[in-house]
Amino acid sequence: MKALLFILLFISNILAAQNITFIYEFIFRTEKKDVKQEYYYLDVLGKQSVFRSEKAREADSLMQKNGYWQRRQPIFENMYSFKNLISNTVYKSITHPSMYDLYYINIDDRLQWQILSDTMKIGDVECQKAVTKYGGRKWIAWFDRASPLQDGPYIFYGLPGLIIKLSDEQKDFDFNLIKIKKSDKNNMFYLRKGKEITWDVYKKLQIDYYNDPLAEIKIRNIKTKIGDANGNSVNLSFKEITTSIQNQIKGGDNPIELDKAVKYP
Repeated sequence: MKALLFILLFISNILAAQNITFIYEFIFRTEKKDVKQEYYYLDVLGKQSVFRSEKAREADSLMQKNGYWQRRQPIFENMYSFKNLISNTVYKSITHPSMYDLYYINIDDRLQWQILSDTMKIGDVECQKAVTKYGGRKWIAWFDRASPLQDGPYIFYGLPGLIIKLSDEQKDFDFNLIKIKKSDKNNMFYLRKGKEITWDVYKKLQIDYYNDPLAEIKIRNIKTKIGDANGNSVNLSFKEITTSIQNQIKGGDNPIELDKAVKYP
């Protein structure tokens, strides 16, 4: 953590007037217990923020610029959220991996934070510990009291300061703030919303997609290709593609909302 972080978090009047991007290193374990790493962006504009993966952010930027979606991974996005800290509303945004239909879930769980006396210095920032429960997991956060921003990764917010580090008790998910960028541009890009659904409907979407990930493509008679590791087109049957996608879903499935986990056939 650079000294820049310490300086920026103290200049509240400047932060309030700027469009700020916080970049988190995200380390997580899949269902197979493989350890993976990605980068997630928390883009803050006033009292609104959006949290998404680097790939999703790039896709949103291209959508705003070109008017079409960039091809992404053939599984559901696990963590893409919007927050409005004035109305205290949080939405989980969902893009169907087949035809890119947009949905959202209103996250009405109220985080009950317990702020502890434990402190820890992370880089140049003196952080305080807090714990809460969400999605069937216990979460541990380290936040900077000196920061005027009460935000953090994914759906987590509401502490008296910015969350610098966040992890669940089992260490399946670990977020660490590594960089801050200021921008004069609106980095919210494309504020997608779509159709509101419930968790039960979302579960059904996931199961239906798992059972036949190419259903919509077959119905709409869309020609599809799949590429190998080098980007070369590979001719595979629908059955082979289906099996490949199902293996990806099962192999990488370790939902952050453990209490909403889908039991695939």
